[in-house]
This record gives sequence, C-alpha cells and structure tokens, in this order.
Amino acid sequence: MNRTQHIATRAWVLFATFSVFGLAIIVRILMVQLDPAHAAGNAMLPQLQTIEPERGRILSAQGHLLAASVPRFDLHWDPTVINTQEERTDFLGLVPQLAGACAQEFGRRSAAEWRDFLLDAHQEGTSRYVPIARNIAWDRRQAVEAFPWISDRSRNRSGFMFTEKPRRDKPFSPLANRTIGLHRPEGNSVGIEAAFDSALSGQSGERWMRRIHGNYWIPATDDFVRTPEAGLDVRTTLELRTQDVASDALRAQMAHHEAQWGCAVVLEVATGNVVAIANLERNAETGQCSESYNHALGSPVEPGSTFKLASIMAMLESGRIRPTDTLDTGNGKLKPAKGCSPMEDTSHPQGGYGPLRLEEVFERSSNVGTALAVQQTFGADPQGWLTALAKIGIGNKLGVSLAGEGQPKMHASISERDWSACSLTSMSIGYEVTMTPLQTAAFYNSIAADGRLIRPRFADALLDGEKVAEALPVHIIRDRVASRTTISALQSMMELVCAPGGHGTAEDIFRDRPYRVAGKTGTARAVKDGGGYEGHRGSFVGYFPAEKPVYTIAVVVQRPTKNGYYGGVVAAPVFRAIADHLYGTNPELAIDRGNQLAESPRLP
Repeated sequence: MNRTQHIATRAWVLFATFSVFGLAIIVRILMVQLDPAHAAGNAMLPQLQTIEPERGRILSAQGHLLAASVPRFDLHWDPTVINTQEERTDFLGLVPQLAGACAQEFGRRSAAEWRDFLLDAHQEGTSRYVPIARNIAWDRRQAVEAFPWISDRSRNRSGFMFTEKPRRDKPFSPLANRTIGLHRPEGNSVGIEAAFDSALSGQSGERWMRRIHGNYWIPATDDFVRTPEAGLDVRTTLELRTQDVASDALRAQMAHHEAQWGCAVVLEVATGNVVAIANLERNAETGQCSESYNHALGSPVEPGSTFKLASIMAMLESGRIRPTDTLDTGNGKLKPAKGCSPMEDTSHPQGGYGPLRLEEVFERSSNVGTALAVQQTFGADPQGWLTALAKIGIGNKLGVSLAGEGQPKMHASISERDWSACSLTSMSIGYEVTMTPLQTAAFYNSIAADGRLIRPRFADALLDGEKVAEALPVHIIRDRVASRTTISALQSMMELVCAPGGHGTAEDIFRDRPYRVAGKTGTARAVKDGGGYEGHRGSFVGYFPAEKPVYTIAVVVQRPTKNGYYGGVVAAPVFRAIADHLYGTNPELAIDRGNQLAESPRLP
C-alpha cells in the first residue's frame, strides 16, 4: 500500500468515526427531547407571557362606581417547600394556630379538621398545589398574609400562593344592569362594557413568568418587558338616583298590574343623554322583577296611540290639513275599508265624540278621527304617506353606541305584499309599524328639542384618572324633522293631552303638580308568538316642563293583567314618579310658573 492509499484509508476511518459520533449525538438529542422529565424541566424555565392590564371603570354621571374590576384571589399551598428539619419543627409548632386562623377566616372546617388537613398534605408531600380557599377579597388577602407561619416567611418559604382573578363587580346592581352590560373576556360582551371595550381594555404588557405547578405561574422577575397600560374609565350619562326612582316606580306598577315586562327611559332634551333606563321582567310564579333583557333598546313593538304624533306630523307637513280642521267622528265607530275590522273609540258606548278638530282628535286619542284624517290627507296618495313618514326618520335605527338596537319596521312601498286597503288607517293609529321604546323616546324628544332628532347618548367622556381623555360629542341625526309651525302645533296638542281639567287622556295624572307636562298616552294590543294578539300594552311618552323642556320620558308596560291596561293607568304614573323626583331634586326646574303660563301661547 503506497502512502496515498494509506492517507485515504485513514481519512475514511476518521469520517466514519465522526459520522457515528454525530449520529449518536442526534439520537441523544431526540431521546432527551422525548423524555417527559426533560420536557417538564423545560416547562419550568421562564417564559415571556402576556399580562392583561387593569380594565377601566364605568362611572355614573356624578362619578359613582357602576362597574369595576375588583381583584379576587385563589389560595393554594405547596407543602414541599418544607424540606429541612428546622422548617418541619417550626411548621408543626405553628399548625394549631394556622388551623385556627383558617377555620375563622374560611370556615368549611373546624380548627381540628383544618389541622388534620394541613398535616396530611404535609406528610404526603406529593402535591405542590393544595387548594385552600377561593375568591378571597383584597382586604381579606391582607388578613391571610398575617396568618401564623405565612406572615414571617416569603411566598417561596411558606408555600402559600395567591392567584389573582380579576372579577367585574357592579356595586349598585341590579340598577341599569343590562345597560351597563357584561364583560366576557372570551367575547360576546354586551351593553356599555361592549360598546366601549377598546377604551376600557387598555394595552396588554409582557413579563417573564415561571411555572411552578400545573398552570400556576409566578413572576420570574419584578420587572416588566412591556408595562401594561390600564384602560380608560367611561363616564356614563346615567344618574344613579333617577335610575333608582325609575326602577322602583316601574317595579311598583308591574306588581300592581301583574305585567309581563316594562321599561322606562329618561332622556335629557338638549343632549340626548340617557339619564336613566330601567328594564324589568316579572316572574309570574314568584312575582319578583329583575333585569334580564334591555327591552327599551332591543324590543320593537307596535306603539299604538303614541304613534299618532308621527301620523299627525306627516299630515300637517303635507299642508293638506290644519290643526283646527274638523272631522266628524260620529258615534265613535268606523269601518275604514272593505275587509277591514271596525275601528272604535273608547267613547263609542256613550255615543261617540261627534265633530272634533284635529287637535281634539289627538287630545282625546280618537282612533276614528285619526283614521278619517289620514284618509282625507293621504287616501288618494298612500305612497306619499309612507314617504312623509320616512322623511321624518320613522323606520330607521338611531345608531346608538350600544349593540342590540332593534330594527324598526314600517311599510316602505304600497307595492309590498303585506300592504292592504287597511294598512293606511291601521298604521295611523300605531299598528303595522314597530319601534323600540328608545326610538319612540328619541322621536318625542325631537318635539321637545324644537325639531332636532338627537341620538341617545349613554356616555359623554372617557377619563384617564380625573382627566378627560376624550369627550364624546352630542350627535344630531337630523337638524329638523318638521317645520317650526308643525312642531309648535304638536307641542300644543301634547300639552292639551295632559292639561288638568281638560279632555285629554292624561288630564287627571298631573293634577296639582307644580310642573306642566306635554305627552301622549298609548294603548295597543300585544302581539303573541306565532301571530295574533294576546293582552295589551300601555305606554306614556312625553316631556316636561312643557314651557321649557328639560327631560323626555318614555314608559312601556307589557301585558298588564290586573287593575286596568290603558297607558294613562299603567304607564303614566311611572312618568309622574320620575318627574316628581327630577323636579324636586333640580332647583333650576322650579321656575316662576305664573310667568311661564302668562308667556305660553300653547294652552287656550
């Protein structure tokens, strides 16, 4: 073998040797990676994890806390940290005191049972995550940290570990419960919590964390890689005292009339601020009322006679009829067209109202008079009637910030399949059209606001501490829903409805009150699931003080079954209770009534 061959042979031997070693290293790496014990060791290494920030608070208009993330803690114990004879001696000497503290703080076991539980866990020494207590409040955590054994040792030496679990608390629940809403980290949040989620959520941070057992992680260092930024606070427009009064008044009426559900909305005229919004459902078996759905926001219903305000607005805007024009309502019964069900006034058993001016038709809430007026005005042009209502904005969502606003329904064309010869007169008195109570309140508020249709607003600012980070503007949907002449005429008609000693459907409700109201009662049959009607729905919508409107209030009570069902009986008293409260707690509303009456041209 020559020298060249010898060198080549040695090279191949070295190559084979290194290949074997390399293959052995690769096999060893794979074995290590697949070894469960090694995998567990890697899991114990620090990992960079997302740290959620503190969620912002939801506040009332006056700064009361409506919702906040309050820390709660779960307490676990790792008895394996006790691994020296000195620590065992100390622990055994303090066990009776520790057990007594646990019994007093957590209950569930006697002091003797706690002592046995702790000793058994220590003697077994297998579990590093023994559950001790759940949902400990912040102030109670401090008490627990003062327990014997725990107080004079660090977390790593005592073995007791707190896991923080932020919980969203509502100190004044159930007030405005559905409007404040729910925050669900996994999604599907509702109410103000959902509408302002991005502002409330803040910015997450990052931190190195170390897992010590199961899914229990502790900070590997005191420093953040990226510090979390707390969310902004939301200052709502809700006034807590008014919300309380609205809920109590609604609850009392629902109990008295044994109603299915009810809602009340209070708007500030100039801004559209939702001052209060109560939604209650009554349990037929227990009689208890609770908030389970935001009916004011999400339930489109046939408004009944409160829709007559929109009907007469459209008629007056056409220029084909005036408030003083007379309509002969006869004996209070009318069959509008062939195939239509007869229409009656409450006066029919007494012989009817006879001739009424259009303003009196509204005052007395005459179904026959309203139907005759719409036939006279739009009978030859029913599409013009639908166009006029659409121009007002009836049939459109308000576009409020909260999700779940119900879609109003109204005929858009007389060529629709469900349009009939009865639709014109049926719509005029609030059937074949649906609106949510909030949409009805906003429409009535436009009359109080001299024609401006203002989007209801649930919050007016985002706060960073005491500082306003972002002001949320008032949004005017439509500068003018009707001419000034029409708005003025409607204001006068609404005052006639509520004038004490008059002929309106609410003339007795506000007798002897120190303020004047402009409003409208409504009574409608309630649609049942599957079609047809079952029971009634009473409502009252209006504003006050009539001379210089500050608040608009809408009340709806669904299916009252006892003690009457008319809007003036079941809903107007809720309006009155809220108005009494607002008038009594707002000195600026206590104006010189005599001067206002002298200046007002609305009442005859």
